Amino acid sequence: MKFQFNEKNKKLLFIIGVIALIELSGYGFFASLFRLIRSVS
Repeated sequence: MKFQFNEKNKKLLFIIGVIALIELSGYGFFASLFRLIRSVS
């Protein structure tokens, strides 16, 4: 089965990539959530 990249898939992949970079840099939603949980407990 051959997977083809159309414009929609490229755009989706780009958005996922940007979100992943933001999360890994420590400024994303999940990073903030973990910081909040750690500061509470």
